[in-house]
Amino acid sequence: MISLRPGQKEVARYRGGLLAVPAVPGAGKTTVLAHLTADLIQEGCSGSGKILIVTVMNSAVANFRSRIGDFLQQRGLPRGKGYEVKTLHSLAMTILKEKPEFLLINQNFRIIDEGGRYELLNDLVKEWMITNKNLWKEPIKIKKNDRWYQRALERWEQKDLPNIFCSGVSTVKSTGLTAEQVRNLQQRLDERSYLSWVLSIYQRYNQVLNREGLLDFDDLIVQALRLLKEDGGVLERLQNRWTFCFEDEAQDSTPLQEEILMLLAEKSGNLVRVGDSNQAILGTFTAAEPEIFRRYCTREDVKKESILYSSRSTVQIINLANYLVDWTNNCHPQQECREALENRHIHPVDKSAPYPNPSTKGYTIGVRGFKDQAAEIKLVAQLAGDYINRTPRDTVAILVSNRYVQQDMAQVLTELNVPFEEVGKITNRQAKTIVDVERALEYLAQPHRVNLLVALVKNVFLSQLSAEEGKFLTKLFQKYTLQQVLYPIGGQLPWLEMPDELSDPAIYTGFVEGLKTIQKWLAASVQLPPDELVLYLAEDMDLDMEQLGIAHNLALLIRQKMYQHPHWRLYDIALDLPSLKSSVRHFLRVVNEQQGFEPTPGVISLITAHKSKGLEWDTVYLTGVTAAEYPSSRTDRFKSEMWYLKEDLNNPLALIKAELKSLTGERVTDPLYQFKIDEICERLRLLYVAVTRAKKNLLITYHDKNVFNQRIGPSLVLKALMDHISKERAANDNV
Repeated sequence: MISLRPGQKEVARYRGGLLAVPAVPGAGKTTVLAHLTADLIQEGCSGSGKILIVTVMNSAVANFRSRIGDFLQQRGLPRGKGYEVKTLHSLAMTILKEKPEFLLINQNFRIIDEGGRYELLNDLVKEWMITNKNLWKEPIKIKKNDRWYQRALERWEQKDLPNIFCSGVSTVKSTGLTAEQVRNLQQRLDERSYLSWVLSIYQRYNQVLNREGLLDFDDLIVQALRLLKEDGGVLERLQNRWTFCFEDEAQDSTPLQEEILMLLAEKSGNLVRVGDSNQAILGTFTAAEPEIFRRYCTREDVKKESILYSSRSTVQIINLANYLVDWTNNCHPQQECREALENRHIHPVDKSAPYPNPSTKGYTIGVRGFKDQAAEIKLVAQLAGDYINRTPRDTVAILVSNRYVQQDMAQVLTELNVPFEEVGKITNRQAKTIVDVERALEYLAQPHRVNLLVALVKNVFLSQLSAEEGKFLTKLFQKYTLQQVLYPIGGQLPWLEMPDELSDPAIYTGFVEGLKTIQKWLAASVQLPPDELVLYLAEDMDLDMEQLGIAHNLALLIRQKMYQHPHWRLYDIALDLPSLKSSVRHFLRVVNEQQGFEPTPGVISLITAHKSKGLEWDTVYLTGVTAAEYPSSRTDRFKSEMWYLKEDLNNPLALIKAELKSLTGERVTDPLYQFKIDEICERLRLLYVAVTRAKKNLLITYHDKNVFNQRIGPSLVLKALMDHISKERAANDNV
């Protein structure tokens, strides 16, 4: 059995009612929730129902199941007894499956993934832009004769505006407005309003989804809530099914998510919500609202038990995180931001605990500045590479500000031959699986194309060939007909003497076996429909379980295409393969997330600060802590502001959210001002999250000038942390 800490013990004694559990980073909330779940099941507290655990990430679902299963097994109970763990989207799917006719489509309704959603929205946006050129160009403040105009126009047209539409559609859906309410809102808006643009696309997008019998991930939540509110029978069945509801990562809850959980727990009155509002970093990207969990914690009918003890980090790092909380609460120059971090300290565990806080020799937190971002990237890569050479048993991470910096850092690490892995990124092996199957389908759809055959042989069967040997293959297939090579008379290949380029036994064997395999594939392509052909190819390629999963997903996508276009054949599917890539890549990202991530000692984890939440490393390099990335005043320049748009229109998403709130009854006086305050607050919480990823060592870095040679320097909050670090270092040196 486990040894519970203060706070954990109190939570483990819960047996019913409404409970809020604020928990600091590294508090072991997953462990205590899993322990509590097993206790409730063992004691029969859930009666004939089960315990429902709702969490954000797919990887957390697997983690919870593993932990709960272990605790149940220790008690002599089946690992899967009495509980269900779901993400919000899988919960919504379960709710809708209770009454599929509610959606006016059959039980096998299809979900459009994020890749397909983006493609559909992008097509609709392009159509809208063609007929509304004057409208969407009007916000650009740069004159047409200015040398920057073309760059601004391309950025607005090709990237920023499409992204705004995608985010805007999700924002509208998160309100749960009906189609009639959306139409009424549209009529009240000026055509120059960003929200008016979004609503135009929103209505057209929903029409396409309804016509095709599709739901997107936002629809799942909206429709599940609607079903619970409108069908008392479904609600009662699910309330009886789940007599306890637990919510993990409650700081990232949305209004719709909260309403669903409140309805499910209404009959039993048993709801436990666990989270850390100081780690709420999704508000500017999603419909998550940090205030939801804060309000729940202060309700009179809710009992609160805090878990404040953490064994993750050294006392030095805990002190730094606590100082960040204190400085924010007492010294932040923007008064409205002083509540960005709740006044809640992390406490180290007792030194006699089974798993005490790590300790180090000397003071192991530092700050380092660089002249520009390029220098920062290069030097941090070198420092991290040198560190893992000296301490190969440690886990190490480089946290960057965005994916563009991540790409640059990856390039430098590659040039330095430093081992690293980009967390959550599709691996080369996964990508090769997609490409190999794609090449096979492309050739089988057009078997007369020599260049496609060469690409297939070279990349699937002879990947060890050099560039020169690859050129030889092309010449070889040009010299002999495809009939002579693929179907030689008597099985004898057409050349009398083996070509020098194929004289290596391994290469020649691979070449011959590859040709025989392609013969089988050609025969199969005539007999099997495209989706079954993909599965046949995957099995014949002797792929492992992960690679087979990729092939099965591709086969499913092809089957959906064939359902939409019954007259399509293999040739049509092969031509359409590029449109499926984003969907397959989305599937891979989900798979990687479900598998979770465990840092590999001696290999640098390269990841954005945002995606680092929930992870930990022995040593962390936190980069780019500049005034641009972590603004401290509403007069600062914000990265969310678009430099080429008019001053009062340069933050479209903020204006969309504010106008939507005002039209639905919530008062918003100055939307741009409030958005800046919210962003400053969220960046403070992001810095708190990043600092608390480190277990033993932490280096924070910044640069003085950006790519335009403009001076930015360290963030104001980093300057405050530097003062604290200097004092702590001096005190440590005097000990």
